[in-house]
Amino acid sequence: MLAGGHADLVTVLLEGGGLVVTGKTDAGRFDPGATTLHVTDAARRPAPSSPAYGFLGVPGGSPIHVIPQAFRPDVLWAGWNTEAVPRGALAGDAVDLALRSARGPGRVEVYLFGADGPERVFSSHDSAVRTTRVAVPTHAHANWVFTAPGVYELEFQATATAASGVPLSSPPTRYVIAVGPRTAEPTATTLRVDGTGTGVELASAVTGGPEHLDGGVPRGWVEFVRHTPAGDRVAGHVALTDGSGTLSLPEDAEALAFTARFVPAVGDLVAGSRSPAVANPAAPPGAVVTGVRDRYAPGETIAATALVSPERPDHTVSWWTRSNGTTTARDGDRTLGLTASGDLDGAELGFDLRDPRGEVVGSARPVALSVTAVQPTTPPSPKPTGTTPAPVAPTSTVPAPRAAPAETAAAETCVPTAVTRPAEPREVEVVTDGHFDYGPVVEGGALSARVKDDRQGAPVHRDPGGYVFHLDDTARATPPAGSGLDFLGSGPVWMVPLTQRSGIPWLGWNTQHPSVLSGVSGDVTMTLENVEGPGELAVYGQDPFGGVGERYFGTATGFPRSTIIPVGQSGVHVHAVWAFTEPGAYAVTFSFGASVGGRQTSAKSTLAFHVGPGEPRAAPTGPPVVEQVGRTSDGRECALPGGGGGLASTGLDGPVVAGLVVAAVLLIPLGFLLTSAATLAAARRRR
Repeated sequence: MLAGGHADLVTVLLEGGGLVVTGKTDAGRFDPGATTLHVTDAARRPAPSSPAYGFLGVPGGSPIHVIPQAFRPDVLWAGWNTEAVPRGALAGDAVDLALRSARGPGRVEVYLFGADGPERVFSSHDSAVRTTRVAVPTHAHANWVFTAPGVYELEFQATATAASGVPLSSPPTRYVIAVGPRTAEPTATTLRVDGTGTGVELASAVTGGPEHLDGGVPRGWVEFVRHTPAGDRVAGHVALTDGSGTLSLPEDAEALAFTARFVPAVGDLVAGSRSPAVANPAAPPGAVVTGVRDRYAPGETIAATALVSPERPDHTVSWWTRSNGTTTARDGDRTLGLTASGDLDGAELGFDLRDPRGEVVGSARPVALSVTAVQPTTPPSPKPTGTTPAPVAPTSTVPAPRAAPAETAAAETCVPTAVTRPAEPREVEVVTDGHFDYGPVVEGGALSARVKDDRQGAPVHRDPGGYVFHLDDTARATPPAGSGLDFLGSGPVWMVPLTQRSGIPWLGWNTQHPSVLSGVSGDVTMTLENVEGPGELAVYGQDPFGGVGERYFGTATGFPRSTIIPVGQSGVHVHAVWAFTEPGAYAVTFSFGASVGGRQTSAKSTLAFHVGPGEPRAAPTGPPVVEQVGRTSDGRECALPGGGGGLASTGLDGPVVAGLVVAAVLLIPLGFLLTSAATLAAARRRR
């Protein structure tokens, strides 16, 4: 059962020259055929009333379940992925993904939220919206809407053309998705036992289960059990075909009866069941207890049946339980209904067979009872991020320089003046496409920042200073009026979108590096320390119906400066919209803070962006440099006394530096005196 976290449900692989569709989480690959996906009621919300969402087919305000395009820690985050397919292996570096079939109690609609509204991708209702072309490599997420609770069955297939021209097609892959409260649908199992002259034939049929799963026909196995005076033994099992299974056995002179037990293939959604005991036509004399399950929860009913061979209608049955040497009579006839309670855990249940005079003429072998409280099960999911911390003001303010005293009133004063310039450009890679995640790693017991680059399939972690993320006019958009994006102003903006698009670098963040999972205690705090650039930055999520979701960080009005990223067992992977309000070069400085080995540690680094036209390599890949230079009162350059011009600022002004120098000079003789005293004391100890 997969109910939370990041999952690329439809992951396309190229294996052995053929296409394969499988599933992938941050913990690794999973088999869709053996996994139930659960969309919990945390995803439940009212349908929108906007005509733009009329394709959902339900009135506004109707309850629906939505897997959102933007990450939420309490809901499954579902998408698709072609990153493992090598570039150049497929013609046009493209794969067609098709929703071949969809069954369920309601509609399934998958769409992206674009600048102009919803962009439909897959539909269970509209045959014209069944296939989408996906570039290689791509990692995308979307909104998945289910209009009614229940069990859904989706089948996806990938097709492409190999670079050699050979057409490729994956086998269809089935996905089972439970929407809403998770309950295993009840089933009923029947058994017929027929003598064949040389043995017996056991024929079982199973009905029930979810209406839309496997066409309403339960899948799984039937286990046939022999009941003998000495104990119960499994005689064999068969896989169900169209809900039925048959087992032939040689003549059995020991079994008093047989029972069929259904074992479902999808135990999360389909309940097991067992048939009543059916007598063996060739049964020997004896008595057995049947119908007792392996375990019960307190309050459930223990339903047992007394099977007697040969049948003796004039005899009666006396039920009893035995625990710690004490036997307690229980009311019942050939069947017993007993409320499970903690004092029955480990007790034995049996019965005596009495003749018409009340004499005991036989006893059944007792069976052990198990009564245990059901432990609550919570699907794994990242923990909530909690409240957003209050905005943190940048701490990189450079102290104002202090004027040097003039030597004479008539002399022209040369004043130390702070001048800020961009960091010198160095060798960087300008990226305009592909999937990247920014995040911490642990190196040498401390945090460092790295960019995880997924463009070649196998991820690599690199220094953030080695990239410039270029958003050209492919990323340009103008938010429509009434979109709720007033904080971006009224003009065009340049956006890293919520889902991957060709021609735009898709940047997110995560806490999934193995060194973080093993080395960090608690959460990671990601703080926006400073933004150098011509405009504002806003990083935010989106509501499934176009509204603004969580505001992560930014310099725009109303945005915090930090966000909490959980770590947990598998880390968290987040994508959001990065919006820049003006073209130009930006240096965006972040810090990551966390506890490593019981000690708080942090790492600071800068991401470089170039927005719009111009030379991307000119974007600063580090924080700006502040230098102290000489300036006269009218702004002309001059030489500072002692050649002080051109030194990069360390954040300390001149008098402070001078004070430190004086202190250092004074400490030299003090250090000499302390060293001499220590040497003298040691010499005295040696004597």
